[in-house]
Amino acid sequence: MGRVRWVLLGVVATLALAGTGIGAAGQSPLGGKGPQQPIAFPHDLHAGKSKIPCMYCHYSADRSWDAGIPAVATCAGCHLPGGVPMVRADRPGVKQLAEYWQRKLPIPWVRIYNLPDYVHFPHMRHVKAGMQCQECHGPVETMPVVQKVVPLQMGWCIQCHRKRGARTDCFMCHY
Repeated sequence: MGRVRWVLLGVVATLALAGTGIGAAGQSPLGGKGPQQPIAFPHDLHAGKSKIPCMYCHYSADRSWDAGIPAVATCAGCHLPGGVPMVRADRPGVKQLAEYWQRKLPIPWVRIYNLPDYVHFPHMRHVKAGMQCQECHGPVETMPVVQKVVPLQMGWCIQCHRKRGARTDCFMCHY
């Protein structure tokens, strides 16, 4: 293995061990911080400045129960065309992405919004009803680190359903 590849591998390993908490210091309106992700992913740059639609990365939200966490191939499609780092290749996160891609490993993203097993939130129904992602997830296009900005508790959901004239019987979410 060439010297440059060893140096690159050392940098990637160091960043991975350090946790790459770049930007993880943002405060959530709910009093917490966004979780530390394996790769610092600036939503404000991607969804904000670059105006990449939510559905580009979370492509199953309009046809699945789950919006999905993007696969490494989604990121690699832009940053590693042909498997070679090209877009922002000098950035630590892109170097980490290249390492996941080369090792054929998924990026172990940390889920931000988790609902209890007894609650069902079909993303496709909400997307098809015309809801914008920001109504539940906040202005992610302004967040360097995505954070939970709404409580996603039953009262909050019922209030939204009532405002929109949607059903509020128990079996809408608990089945």
